[in-house]
Amino acid sequence: MADILIGTAQTNENGLAAFTGLPPGTYKYVQTSATTGYTSDPTEYTITITNATPVEADRTNTPTATGTITITKSVAGFPAYVLPGATFKLADSNGKALVSVSSPTAADGTLTFQNVMSIAGTPQTYEVTEVAAPSGYEQNTTKYDVPVTVNQTATQAVPNTPSVQGALDITLTDTNYTSYGLQGSGYDLYLVTD
Repeated sequence: MADILIGTAQTNENGLAAFTGLPPGTYKYVQTSATTGYTSDPTEYTITITNATPVEADRTNTPTATGTITITKSVAGFPAYVLPGATFKLADSNGKALVSVSSPTAADGTLTFQNVMSIAGTPQTYEVTEVAAPSGYEQNTTKYDVPVTVNQTATQAVPNTPSVQGALDITLTDTNYTSYGLQGSGYDLYLVTD
């Protein structure tokens, strides 16, 4: 006896395809199409319905092609002064989250999202938004649109403003005549990183 087609369903915005009102029995399901940019899973899966409790089945599709996004955190105005400890949200161009809260930026100020779906010839745009700033810095609330190209790494710099901003004034005078200011001498200022 041949299998009986019970119905078809499309996944909704949350990725859910629902079949309801199923009588007890053994069923099989197979993916017949995939979202643009993804490879469908041709495997036939079997489930058994015994009562009214829904059977939960979690499946994944792999992007056909991918790219990478690397974020670099730094102090506003000082791109070499990198900041660890910031977290981010990664969303599609419609604001739908892929990652609600990322791991924090590393000691070198970077955070990388790997294997982000892209389509050859049509870069996909993703929104990157800071969720939490590093300690001592104001949150950067800008939504950055980052285009991702197949097999490429898109980079995005995200600066933060310190919550407290200090200053240094050096006054240089003649050793013997301390009221005589010396013009034209230069100084370098370094951040101590050890």
